[in-house]
Amino acid sequence: MNSNSSFVKLRGTRINMEPLLSIGITSYKRLSELERCINSIHTSFPDEIEVIVSEDHSPLSKEICELVNRLADTSKYRIVFSPNEINLGYDMNLGAIIRKCSGKFIFFMSDDDYIEDGCIDRLIKILKVDDSHGVFYAPFVYEGTGKWDRYRGDDPISFKGSDAAAKYIYDSILFSGLIFRKDYVETFDSSRFKNINYFQVYLFLKMAYLKGGLYIPFPTVRCVGDGENAYGISESSGGNAVLADRKSVKSVLEFNKTLFKAIKMFDEEEGTNIFKSFEKQYSLHSYSSLSIARTEGKLYFKEYWSILNSLDIHLYPITKAYYLILLLFGKKTSDKLLSVFKKMVKKEKHI
Repeated sequence: MNSNSSFVKLRGTRINMEPLLSIGITSYKRLSELERCINSIHTSFPDEIEVIVSEDHSPLSKEICELVNRLADTSKYRIVFSPNEINLGYDMNLGAIIRKCSGKFIFFMSDDDYIEDGCIDRLIKILKVDDSHGVFYAPFVYEGTGKWDRYRGDDPISFKGSDAAAKYIYDSILFSGLIFRKDYVETFDSSRFKNINYFQVYLFLKMAYLKGGLYIPFPTVRCVGDGENAYGISESSGGNAVLADRKSVKSVLEFNKTLFKAIKMFDEEEGTNIFKSFEKQYSLHSYSSLSIARTEGKLYFKEYWSILNSLDIHLYPITKAYYLILLLFGKKTSDKLLSVFKKMVKKEKHI
């Protein structure tokens, strides 16, 4: 079987060779989470979608195949189990999804997140009218808190160009819910991003810069992130123990290193300087990780600060201010101070 082209056609599904929307789910070793994800897909336009489960050669590949077959037997959608012949890793599995999907648009999903009820119908109606943009994205909701992230207001926003790419770059960090037009992104080589873990950020920047994007003002994804991750664990990931330990805030810094690489690759290719704008955003966003590090005590916090300063990025004065406030007052008091400030300047929404 070839990892680029082999599909297992499942029982009980209808075939639409050119659906409007392909929902491409990355799968690795997570059974209950994948079942929840697939069961969250609902639409009154069954012929307009397909569901592709791209299983990345995990130890539970057989069990995942059996699960997907069982779900497909009673589904009104086309559901395809498509195993990779070898473990490709995160970035190359996203590339595999792009090749495997037959829809005009590809909706990326992680198997440990799930889709908001009712959003697929709304998306399909939008995509039928506006199919010119290269990327579409919407807010997502944190399971448990109801807080919206990636929220840009209650109206649609069309964007294009380097300034827009720089402005919205943080909205591409979570790949669940990002929608790309297939014929615009299928030529990009994901193998260049092996173990960078941010292929979707590169695609987002490319589409925002070259083709334009559309912000959709309703949530499409519930972010749970409760499954065992494959980073640093799977065959292709090089056994990076820091990446594997997602409970450690130092893992964030390890991911940041490769995020910087992805952005710089884009800048080098397009002659832009988006990374400079990103440095400012990164400095503004650095408080959350610093705050978590502070809970581990002053020695750990100082070590985290040292590693942060060793990264290949210019930190703005606001980051140093965060550090000093947390060092002097601790997390609890510092969080209260920042919360008051955020309410004054930032849009937030809950459901």
